[in-house]
Amino acid sequence: MNRLVLEIHRLIPAFLLAAAVACGQTVSGSETAPGSETASGPESAARAVIERTLGRPAPDIELRLTEKDPDGHDRFATRVENGRLVIEGSSGVALTRGFYDYVTANGYGQVSWTGTRMELPARLPDAPLREVRSPFRHHYYMNVCMFGYTYPYWGWEEWERELDWMALHGFDMALAPIGSEAVLARVWRDMGLTPGEIDRLFTAPGHLPWMRMGNMSGLDAPLSRRWQDDQIALQHRILDRMRALGITPVFSGFAGFVPRAVTRVRPEVTLTETRWNGHMKSWMLPVESPVFREIAVRYLRAWEREFGRGGYYLVDSFNEMELPFGELSPEEVRERLTRYGDAIYGSIAAANPDAVWVLQGWMFGYQRDIWTPDRIRALLAGVPDDRVLVVDLAEDFNAMVWRNIPGWEYAEGFGGKQWIYSTVPNFGGRSALSGSLEFYANGHRAALRSARKGRLVGYGTAPEGVENNDPVFEMIADAGWSAEPIAVAEWVRRYARNRYGACPEPMARCWEGLLRSSYARSIPNQARYRWQMTPYDQRRSPVDLSPDFFRAVEHFIDAGEELSGSALYRADLALYAALYAAGKADIAIERANAAYLADDRRRAAAERDRFFDLLLTADRLLESTPAYRLERWLGFAEARASDRAERERFLRDARRLVTCWSDGPSLHDYACRVWSGLIRDYSVPRWKHYFDCKERGAAPDFGRLDSLWLAAAAEPLSSQERFPDVLAAARELIARYGGYGRDFVRPESTGRVGSWSPFEFGGASRRIRLTLDPATVPGIRGVRFRRLRGGDRVRVGDPVLQVNRANVAVTRREVGIGPDCPEAVIPIRPVQRTVPDEATLFVTLDGPAAADAFGVIELVR
Repeated sequence: MNRLVLEIHRLIPAFLLAAAVACGQTVSGSETAPGSETASGPESAARAVIERTLGRPAPDIELRLTEKDPDGHDRFATRVENGRLVIEGSSGVALTRGFYDYVTANGYGQVSWTGTRMELPARLPDAPLREVRSPFRHHYYMNVCMFGYTYPYWGWEEWERELDWMALHGFDMALAPIGSEAVLARVWRDMGLTPGEIDRLFTAPGHLPWMRMGNMSGLDAPLSRRWQDDQIALQHRILDRMRALGITPVFSGFAGFVPRAVTRVRPEVTLTETRWNGHMKSWMLPVESPVFREIAVRYLRAWEREFGRGGYYLVDSFNEMELPFGELSPEEVRERLTRYGDAIYGSIAAANPDAVWVLQGWMFGYQRDIWTPDRIRALLAGVPDDRVLVVDLAEDFNAMVWRNIPGWEYAEGFGGKQWIYSTVPNFGGRSALSGSLEFYANGHRAALRSARKGRLVGYGTAPEGVENNDPVFEMIADAGWSAEPIAVAEWVRRYARNRYGACPEPMARCWEGLLRSSYARSIPNQARYRWQMTPYDQRRSPVDLSPDFFRAVEHFIDAGEELSGSALYRADLALYAALYAAGKADIAIERANAAYLADDRRRAAAERDRFFDLLLTADRLLESTPAYRLERWLGFAEARASDRAERERFLRDARRLVTCWSDGPSLHDYACRVWSGLIRDYSVPRWKHYFDCKERGAAPDFGRLDSLWLAAAAEPLSSQERFPDVLAAARELIARYGGYGRDFVRPESTGRVGSWSPFEFGGASRRIRLTLDPATVPGIRGVRFRRLRGGDRVRVGDPVLQVNRANVAVTRREVGIGPDCPEAVIPIRPVQRTVPDEATLFVTLDGPAAADAFGVIELVR
C-alpha cells in the first residue's frame, strides 16, 4: 500500500483517513434505477456473459437457477448430456463461474485481461455431474487505488469486459465509487458552497482515490460538470449489470473530507488540515462534529435516491496513522477507541439503520506496535456483531513481508465479528512478474482450518492495479472456490493448456523455472526494476534476476515452435521477452556504475550502450501488443475529455500517475509499468541525462525532466516501429544476450551496499537509503566508507540500520574521507541474530556540489 504520513497542523483528533463505501444490495421496485437489467433475471444476465465470451449464441448451454446453500454460500453444478451443457447455479455469478469452471477444467480456454481463448468442440462430449460449493459467502474484489491505477478513464466498453471477467472468475462483491464526486458536489452546492470552492477539493480522475482518502486536493482540477454527468450515467450502467449478475456493488460514501470553504457555511466547524507525502493536503471534519453526521446523512440519502439503497459502508479509520490521543493510560486509549467506533458506526446507522460497517484491516498487520489485540477489540466493541465486517486486507503481507502471525490469529477471530480473508497481489499496476503462487493457492486454507477463524464469511483480493500477472489472478480466483489443496505444479500446466491450447515440454520447463524464481516467494511491492527508479537510486531492486528466471523465459521462447499460432502466446511472448531485456538492463546498469567508480570509461560506455539497446528492444517488443502500450492508457484519458483544456489536464494526470506521481519523493516511480512508449519517452531520457552527468561530473536535475514530461502531455508520443516477427526478434535477443550477466552477483550480497560519486553531491547534506540483502544483516559490526579516487574531501556517516521497518542500531558519527583519510569504519551493533525479511541502511553524504570524490559503502561483519 502507499505509505501514508499525516502531519496534523492542529490539535484536533485526526483519526479518520477513509474511503467510506456503501455496499449496495440488489433492490427492486422504485428503489431500482430506471432501465435496470435486474428484471431480466440472473439466468439472462449469466447467459449474456457466456455468449459474449464465446462470441456466439449458445443454444447448447442450459442454465438453471437454484437456491444458495443453508449458510448463504453460492454453489454450482455442471454436467453434459447428449451434447448439451447443463449448469445449475445459485446466482448469476455462480452460473457464470460454473461455465468458466467447465471450460478450464477441460482445457477449452481462458479469459484474461491480455485476451481470450475459447475453443469448445462443436459437440460437447458427455461429462458426469460436477458439484462445487464455495467455502465462502462473499468473494470480494477491488482496491480503492484501482480507480486510479487502472480504471479512472474507462468507458462502458472496458467496464463491460471487466464485469464479465469478474463474473467468470466468481467475484460477487466489488467496489463502485464512480459518481461519488458528482453526488458530493450536489450536497455541497445545496449547503451553499460555490462550484469554485468545491473544485478546489477535487483532483483529476486518476488521483481521485487519494482525494477520497484525504491525502490530497486540487491536483489537475477542476472536474467539469459534463464529466460528472457522464460518470453518473456510466455508474447506472455498471450498477444495472452488477445487480443483474448478483454482484454486490460497494458504494463510495462520505469519509469526512471537505472543501476548506465549508467553514464559510458552517462557521462553527474547526477543520483539521492533513498533510501527506510531505506537501499534499486536504481538510477533515472531526467525526464527533454534528456537521460530519449532517453531511454523511445528506450524501448517502442523495446517493441512494440516485442509485438505490446500500447495505454495507466501508469506513477505514486510523489508516497508517498514529493514534491521535496524546498521552493517555491504556484504559483511556481503549475507552477513546470504543467511542470512536461508536461514532463511526452511528454516522452510518443515522443514514441507514440496516447497514453494516466494513473496515479494512491493513493497519492491524502494518502497525502492530499500535494495534494490539485489546485495542482492536476496543474499536469494535460497541458495534453489534452483525453490523460490522472486517476485511483482513493483506494476509500475503503478513506471511511474506511483515512475517506476522495471521491477522485473524492475532486479533483472536476479531472478537466474534464477521471478517473477510484478503490479499493485496499488486502495487500500482506494476508489470514485472511477482507473487507466490503457492501462497495464493493455499494460504486461505489456514484460515478455514483455524480454531480462531471466528466468523469467517468471505474471501477476497484487493490489488492496487490489474491488467498484469494473469497467472496470479487466475490462481486467486480458483482458490476462492475451493477448500481443498491446489497442487501448483499441476495447476500451471493446466493454466498453459487453457491459455495457449497446449503445454509442450519447453513450456513445462518454463513454468518449473518461474516457480523457482518470479512466482516463488516474491511479492507485489518487489516488482520494480532499478532502471524504473530515478537514476541512480541506490535502493536494491528486488525483481528476480536469477538464472532460473532467464532460463524460464528462454524455454518460453523455445515453445514458440509449437505455440506461435496462439494469439495469447504471442502477446505473452512480447511481454516475457521484454521482461528478459529489462532484467538484463538492470545488470548493465550495475556494471556501468561499477565501471564509472573504477574510472574505466571504455567499459562504462560499453555497458551504457548495451543498456540502451536492451531498453529500446523491450520497448519495440511491447509495441506489438496494445495492452502494453502507454498509447492505450493515454487514449482512455483523451476519450473522456470534453474540450481542449480538459484533454490537456486528463493527459497530464494520466502521465503523472504512472511516472512522477506528484512533486513528493515517496511515490515517485511507484507504478512501474513496463510499457512501450513509457520506456522510450520517459525512462530512456532520464538515463541519458544520468549518463551525461556521470561523464561530465555534474549534478543531475531530474525535476526539470519531470516538468518537461508533464508539460508535453498534449503532444503525441514518439513513433516506434514494431518488429515484423516477434518470435524471431525474441530469438535474436536470446542469441545476443543469453550469455550476458550469467555470472552476475548483486553487489549487496557481497556486502557492498552503496557508493558515492560527484553525481551524489549537490552542495548540501544528503541522506541516502541503501537496501540490504537480509542475509547479510546478522553479525553486522559496522559500516566501512572507502575512497576509490578523487581529490575532494567529503563527510560521510551517521549510519542507521532499520530492520523490518524499525530502527535497531543508530550511530551518530561522521567522518571525513579524502586523500588524507581514504577509509573509515563506523561501528554499528544491532541485536539481530536471525535473517530479517527486509533491512535498510541510511547514511549521510555531505560535500561540495559535484565533489570530485568516488567511494563505496560496505558492511563490516
